[in-house]
Amino acid sequence: MTVSRMKTALALVVVTSALVTLVVAAAAPPASAAAPGDPSLRLVSPRPYQVFQRGDDGRGEILVAGRAVGLGSKLEARWGDEPWAPFACRPDGAFALRLRARPAGQATLQVRGAARPDIVVSRPYVGVGDIYVVAGQSNASGRGTSTNWYTHPVLRAALFGNDDRWKELLDPVDGAAGQVDRVSADPQAGGSVWPLLATELMAAEGVPVAFVPCAKGTSPIGRWVEDAWAPHSRSTLYGSMLRRVRAVGGRVRAVLFWQGEADARKFTSREAYAAALRSLAAALAQDCDAPLVAAQIGDYDARRYTRAGIDAIRLAQQQAWRAGWALAGPALYDIDLHGRAHFIGWDDELVAARRWAAAVLTAVLHREVPSAPRLKRARYDGGLTVTLRFDCGGAALRPGEAGGLVVRSAGDQLQVTASVTATETVTLLLAAPALLPLTVSLGSGREAAGRPVPAEGSPWALPARVFIDAPVVTVGE
Repeated sequence: MTVSRMKTALALVVVTSALVTLVVAAAAPPASAAAPGDPSLRLVSPRPYQVFQRGDDGRGEILVAGRAVGLGSKLEARWGDEPWAPFACRPDGAFALRLRARPAGQATLQVRGAARPDIVVSRPYVGVGDIYVVAGQSNASGRGTSTNWYTHPVLRAALFGNDDRWKELLDPVDGAAGQVDRVSADPQAGGSVWPLLATELMAAEGVPVAFVPCAKGTSPIGRWVEDAWAPHSRSTLYGSMLRRVRAVGGRVRAVLFWQGEADARKFTSREAYAAALRSLAAALAQDCDAPLVAAQIGDYDARRYTRAGIDAIRLAQQQAWRAGWALAGPALYDIDLHGRAHFIGWDDELVAARRWAAAVLTAVLHREVPSAPRLKRARYDGGLTVTLRFDCGGAALRPGEAGGLVVRSAGDQLQVTASVTATETVTLLLAAPALLPLTVSLGSGREAAGRPVPAEGSPWALPARVFIDAPVVTVGE
């Protein structure tokens, strides 16, 4: 949206404290000069850009609430081009109307006096669509060096900011200006993948999307697990997140969780991290009926992290996917961040956003997206060849070189070249016959960063799932 269009939209409302008030009358003076007894409408819901979560049937409920003064008991409301719907307010002028079973979409919401149709309140870009909570640490908060924008020919993406106000989606999505819950304040927030994800999801689904930022840089998973002594306290990351879910209506499509680097640095075990993911997912399912979509952490700074610490967290996240505790988020281990742990460049953010889109479309929205290849078996012919067979979900591997694969013989890394030789097969050629036993890995440490790892051959190019020290069976054994 251009600056001039934003100013035009924002000029439709006058913000006064927590209420949005608009007074319109024939030849009426400015609102600041209106007499106390002048007819007026005050609308507290919806706000411009507000999104109401649609249900599984694709429909949602729009809450229209506020107060009418001097207009009698009869009012009318409509969303978009719908017919005006009559409703009554209470004797004190308060009203609350639920426009039920509205189809997904976005339009202007209007309320007017039935006897005074010249007094009308308008709220632009009110939507029925999908709301996503963003949780985790710094990559979820955003550390990009430039701000990103979403694009769509008709729809506007929305943000329920840290100031508890609805607005158009703009980076920094997790900006700390006017922060209400200080527990998640992240003044370093910058560019993020979320506007880019909004572009992907709105193009695929044709409905408005909104994001609710709750992430906190450097936060370990222990700070996200529900506190048994104060389970819903807004002074905790979990409690603050739950409060914000309730502030947007109590229903969201999913919680997008991008976290784990802090636990890799402190050597949280695979078992402990997986158990924490399970606990967090169970609490979210109980408290707000929302699934947890967990990303797998990507590249890192080798000066601050170790291979063992990173591997434990990646395997724990994958374990949670397999067990169904969390939905499978994006795998990011092959994106070269050049020795950083943050996605700061646009090209890298775009790849991450597309993988987030594939994960959400598949796991949350149940759309047809190719599956990430998974290792089925690894075999050694006893000479110079190791053959890997993948389950590609009926698709095919991307042809060409296959990088990032590491073969070890009795713990020593071997020199290999690898390429895709069939739709589901990668062949590795050894420089010399190997001593047994052999293992093969993909996605351990930084070994696959920036490499053309085995991936499915669609435009999504989803990388194969991580496997570490998988045993290689010798033919004839």
